[in-house]
Amino acid sequence: MTKPRLAITLGDPAGIGCEIVHRAVNSLSVKRVCSPVVFGDASFASNFKNIEFIASSNINSSIKIGIPSKKAGIVATSAIYEAVKFCTSNKTLALVTAPISKQSLKMASVKYTGHTELLAALTKSRKVAMMMVCGNIHSVMVSRHIPVSQISENIKTKNIIETVNLSINFLKKIGKKNIKTVLCGLNPHAGDNSILGFEEKIFLLPAYKILKKSGIDITKPLPADSAWLKTKNGQYDLICAMYHDQVMIALKCIDAAKIVNVTVGLPFIRTSPGHGTAFDIAGKNKADASAMIEAILYASSSVTAS
Repeated sequence: MTKPRLAITLGDPAGIGCEIVHRAVNSLSVKRVCSPVVFGDASFASNFKNIEFIASSNINSSIKIGIPSKKAGIVATSAIYEAVKFCTSNKTLALVTAPISKQSLKMASVKYTGHTELLAALTKSRKVAMMMVCGNIHSVMVSRHIPVSQISENIKTKNIIETVNLSINFLKKIGKKNIKTVLCGLNPHAGDNSILGFEEKIFLLPAYKILKKSGIDITKPLPADSAWLKTKNGQYDLICAMYHDQVMIALKCIDAAKIVNVTVGLPFIRTSPGHGTAFDIAGKNKADASAMIEAILYASSSVTAS
């Protein structure tokens, strides 16, 4: 059986991307399941002598390690642009991205706040969602990288329905069946009959009713702490949370080294490790490649299953 070719970007050149990608693509577990195609600045090519390497830029010589910069943002996005071209033309079957810096993106005049938004724009994908996977746990967030003060105004019935449907469709595509979904409330105690907040009654309950009527196995809004405990114990296959940290705090407490970010709604599989650029340890040979390996393995298995 031919191993699938996966596009892998090196992320921000000032971070740990090159280090974790190098370790991942040379690991036995990755070599067994896929043929990696690495995208990054030409200056990194010598690090991948036995791996197919595509030079997406050639400006890395003056970039300082551990510091966000305009040049770093240009290098990171150049790799993404080129890798997306490979995926949309079926030269590679999935995309795995090393972490990028939102600061570097902003300094490079990239108007998108992260991979999810940038990839949606590049592929003209109208609806996407940010799913985080950790072992058997699949979690998705209705709102992503926005200030806490703006979360409530972004929790609308339509957004919840779209997020759950995108996630269910993705899971079915990769072979999951009989998917049980739990819906997290936004407020403490899921609003406690609107005493602690109104969003559950106005937005979440209507979304639940519409999704339930469409045939999806989903709960009414539950307090987030109860929803997470039950999901961790295997009662649910998908947990739909309302905002970024409602997902990430729980998953990092469960197993930070195994978190994989999956963008659902794109025309191809896209994953990444569930951590950032780690500027503080960049260049010190201390980075743990576990999550990068998990991201590649998940992408490979999803391509095979779909």
